[in-house]
Amino acid sequence: MMTPMTGSDGYRALRRKADMLRVRIKNRMQRRTRCYPHDLGLLAIMKNEAMNLDEWIRHHLWQGVDRIYLIDNGSTDDTAQVLAPWLASGRVSCISCPEPHGQWHHYRKAIRNFSIRAQCRWLMLADLDEFWFRPDGGTLPDLLADFDKFDLIYTNWSIFGSSGLRGHPDSIRRSLTLRRPGLGPHDSTKWILRTSSLHRTSQIGIHKVRGINSRRTVSDNERLRINHYIIQSEDYFRRVKMTRGSAALASRDSLRDMEYFRGIDVLCTEEDRLLADMLARQDPIRLSDRLRDRAPSDHPVPAV
Repeated sequence: MMTPMTGSDGYRALRRKADMLRVRIKNRMQRRTRCYPHDLGLLAIMKNEAMNLDEWIRHHLWQGVDRIYLIDNGSTDDTAQVLAPWLASGRVSCISCPEPHGQWHHYRKAIRNFSIRAQCRWLMLADLDEFWFRPDGGTLPDLLADFDKFDLIYTNWSIFGSSGLRGHPDSIRRSLTLRRPGLGPHDSTKWILRTSSLHRTSQIGIHKVRGINSRRTVSDNERLRINHYIIQSEDYFRRVKMTRGSAALASRDSLRDMEYFRGIDVLCTEEDRLLADMLARQDPIRLSDRLRDRAPSDHPVPAV
């Protein structure tokens, strides 16, 4: 039989709850006001992406990413040569995880290996065919300052086709301008996460993050965009996507064939030149300065 709670017992219980709440609030405030070496880090897994790697890195540095963390999932092309000057710049780090079909595990390993939770205030996830950007031309860290009340931001894809290209272009951002009308599905979003809200690396998923307070979670497709160049040129698709298998699941290794390519391409009928036009307006000297301003003085960014 339970002993009835007296008035003093109830008061002490309320005091304990109030004290615990104050500690939680204090800890949360300390996490939010602490200093991080980097405002925004970007995590990605890749395999045989030498054709696009340099453009993808330059794009996200242009958008204000402070540090890029790459997972090499067993590349056999020229990835190492393309990556070498970026590793020397100090802006990009890379870990080798060649085991197939372990994408979730590799993300968690990289977060621990690079101490990302201690290094970055925010962590953004992308694949090498996904390009985050601000449609208004600003930088991502400046925008994230407006999300003080949120810990997790989801953004849907804008899915692009081949634009009829057989050979691979010098720039996929400038050349691929036909996309599927509307946005990609809600079960295939990508995310930006406040690292102080990540208590266990097992919370991390490819398209979702588990265990984050729903009141501190938001979706934004107005101030944030992801151009997903899912098939690219026919040359790229045949040489890379059809041959490398899936980073996530063995059952998806043979999914990408020419029927898959045509099924996506036929739906990409809407012209979208937003990012291409932003690049056309970008002064190359200002772009070079913007990249170098964010580089350590003793590790210059490779010349634009």
